[in-house]
Amino acid sequence: MKRYFTLTIITLIIVILLYNYADRETALYFYSIPSDSSIKSFFHFMTRFGKSEWYLIPSFLLYLYFKKRENREYAKMSLYIFITNMVAGIGVWLIKIPFGRARPKLYILDNIYGFQWFEFHHSLTSFPSGHTITAISSAFALGFIFRRYRYLFLIFGIVVALSRVVGVNHYMSDIVFASLLGYFVALMLYKKLRL
Repeated sequence: MKRYFTLTIITLIIVILLYNYADRETALYFYSIPSDSSIKSFFHFMTRFGKSEWYLIPSFLLYLYFKKRENREYAKMSLYIFITNMVAGIGVWLIKIPFGRARPKLYILDNIYGFQWFEFHHSLTSFPSGHTITAISSAFALGFIFRRYRYLFLIFGIVVALSRVVGVNHYMSDIVFASLLGYFVALMLYKKLRL
């Protein structure tokens, strides 16, 4: 328990430092890169894997398939991936709306930076990143199940998370905090389901 508390405190310190000293500069840097550059094209492709349907639909279908074949172990694994994405997806919005953080493009185009508090508009739901929590929670969940490939899953999740910053959809602090949440969601559900 102590290590999770320590991890949370360290992450919060990093988020605060990024918010004050790096988020705006990072956003401006990536905004200055032409949209047709190879790096932007790569990350634009990768960002689509932060959408929950990539994980919700296959995991639910696999759950039904394995349940019908009475393979309880794989059915439970599939259900775990599904529930992880559901909890992460709903949970992130419970934070996004109260914080109401302006997205990077609002800062770049209108010099609006920070939190507006209790907002529903897409341009004011930057913190934390939904794509990131989906990718990172899924990466950790798959890594807990298939430990041999855990680092590959994690690298994939990190690349998806970074795509949100490169595409100027989110700030660095948005994806760092979302990554912490994604890790905790995957870990807690893994322990709860006793896989």
